[in-house]
Amino acid sequence: MSDQITLFDLAGKPPSKSWSPNPWKTRLNLNYKSIPYKTHFLEWPNITPHLSSLPISANTPTPENPTPLPYTVPTIRLPADKGGAYIMDSKLIATELEKLYPEPPLILNLPEEQEIEALGPKFLKSMAPAIAPKVAQNVLGEGSRAYFVEKREAQFGMKLEELDKAEVVEKAWADVVPVVRELAEVLKKREGPFVLGERVSFADFMLVGWMVFLKRCEEGFLKRFVEMEPVFGRLWEASLKWADRDL
Repeated sequence: MSDQITLFDLAGKPPSKSWSPNPWKTRLNLNYKSIPYKTHFLEWPNITPHLSSLPISANTPTPENPTPLPYTVPTIRLPADKGGAYIMDSKLIATELEKLYPEPPLILNLPEEQEIEALGPKFLKSMAPAIAPKVAQNVLGEGSRAYFVEKREAQFGMKLEELDKAEVVEKAWADVVPVVRELAEVLKKREGPFVLGERVSFADFMLVGWMVFLKRCEEGFLKRFVEMEPVFGRLWEASLKWADRDL
């Protein structure tokens, strides 16, 4: 077999399946373009030690992110016949893939990307109390769970078990309603099912990555999300053919 792209992704419970929204942006891109690749799953504590051992430059501060994590997933290694370079960050990866594999085209650099990017932290802030216990219970394996739990319990100032209550989940869903409505407006600008109508863009994969994440956390979370705004259900159905490969 010829050399393939290697996608570095965040490991989940065995058998590891892709679950994190950022790597999913790249995985959807690869699946959409039918680019051959293999996955190298990394446990959370091993991301920086492993990637720092490779010829990859650490993330540098930007005005939008003045204190970035030094090494993150997704990261890819291109095949030898495409230069063999390592690329970190889903948007940088998308830009390079578009140069090397232009068909089918994926539309990049839409204003809608910035809208979705700005709403992401608001979505996560509202949903974090409901999501964090589910990530620990349903998503992560032993290699990452303790690391995640320690970080999140420090963030919330309480045990994750204390967050895993119906009233906490309901408050999170109530708090996130305005953000979901704003995200839906991005899709409502055109007839859909995609942000650009019939054409597929990186902005779509930003949204679908979050939907895959909700589904991995708990099946009912995705169902509830798409019921809030039917445009998300149409995007999900139109994108399922690129979400079927998760290994």
